[in-house]
Amino acid sequence: MSPQFATPGPLTYNDLEMIIASKLVKIIEKNSDIIADRWVDDVSTLQYTRSYWNVPPDELHERAASVGRRMGYYLGRTLPKEKLAAFYRRMGKARRSQGYPVEEVVMALLLLKRHIWLFVLQEGLLTTNIALYQALELNNRVVLYFDRAIYYATQGYFEEEEKEMAEEESPTDRPEGPA
Repeated sequence: MSPQFATPGPLTYNDLEMIIASKLVKIIEKNSDIIADRWVDDVSTLQYTRSYWNVPPDELHERAASVGRRMGYYLGRTLPKEKLAAFYRRMGKARRSQGYPVEEVVMALLLLKRHIWLFVLQEGLLTTNIALYQALELNNRVVLYFDRAIYYATQGYFEEEEKEMAEEESPTDRPEGPA
């Protein structure tokens, strides 16, 4: 029989890990609206995110749900860091120009990470050792993703701040002659 029609062998441990991780990511993607609703409830009421209180809930919901819907893409090994960096730098710049304090932008990202993990835990899928191991691996990947998101968003935020400060400085504000 040719190799393309060969019967596959038994599943390996790595095969099982990938199946479980894929299942968990699909659950996150499928339930991104529920996760987003829980996140919106927090960012629109917690003292740590006061600047989000006046943002329309639908806008907040879409921000969070769009991350959840693309979780497989974001956590896949094919996403170049440059794309993630560019996206979150743009987001950081936008939040700065919209007047959000940097600490609230960071807290909003931390809350989204927390709600994703809490949702996975609440689904009750972690009943075997391999499922628990894979959930921890998924959590590590989610944490790394959000760590990078926070880093790049903060970087973009402060790049925008520097740009705004440079624009505010007029030629008459600068001292004449040598220092």
